[in-house]
Amino acid sequence: MSFEKKVWDVNVFAIFFVEDHPGHIYVKNIIERGLLGDYIPIVLDILPIRAYWIMERKWKINKKAAMDAIKHFLLHYKIPRFVRIKPSMIVKSFEFARKLNHDVYDCLYLAVAMQYNASAIITTDTDFEKLCKQIGLKYENPVPIDVLKQFKSYK
Repeated sequence: MSFEKKVWDVNVFAIFFVEDHPGHIYVKNIIERGLLGDYIPIVLDILPIRAYWIMERKWKINKKAAMDAIKHFLLHYKIPRFVRIKPSMIVKSFEFARKLNHDVYDCLYLAVAMQYNASAIITTDTDFEKLCKQIGLKYENPVPIDVLKQFKSYK
């Protein structure tokens, strides 16, 4: 049996841990579907640290609470496939950045999706809609536009 693979970006990963974030309920549903085995989540191995940084520095979540949430996730959920960044993916990211005229960091998600034969990127970043279309990936943003507008004022 072959399961669909979907790449999570740092936005959805961080929002999943923060119950009072305006996008949490929407992100929670799509993340939980992956955790229940509806698809295989592909997660860059650095995302737990990046999510912690966003939670603690940007959103001012208590350090211990942020750390505990991420540690709990890592110790209790075995379904996400944590993948390392390979040099070939970095090279591909630079190629996508040049070709698509976009920042290399976002393009890394595209390269990861291609490397692991993922069909979609799950994100709250609207820039990915165009990027995904340009390279033949599905763009999945579970958060309605009116709720996305509330993100800038969070914390």
